[in-house]
Amino acid sequence: MSDKRQPRTPRWFLMVTVLFMLPVLGFPTLLGKCPDDSPLTTFVWFYPLYVLAAGICALMCYPARRELAWIQLVIMLLTHIALWYSIL
Repeated sequence: MSDKRQPRTPRWFLMVTVLFMLPVLGFPTLLGKCPDDSPLTTFVWFYPLYVLAAGICALMCYPARRELAWIQLVIMLLTHIALWYSIL
């Protein structure tokens, strides 16, 4: 084992990640506007779980793989756009 420590995730990246995760707060609105018999309802129910997991993964991988962390955030942003567009 080596005593080499990985650098910490900077606070600015933590704030950017939280900012990218904020649209999930509209989950009740999405669920309310989604038709009950629509197959999209399943995606809406998994949406908060996905956003939380993607945000945590982006924060965890930032010190070692910064590009991957940014790619995860961009995919999260595209998911927000796609889900909100398909419901509203």
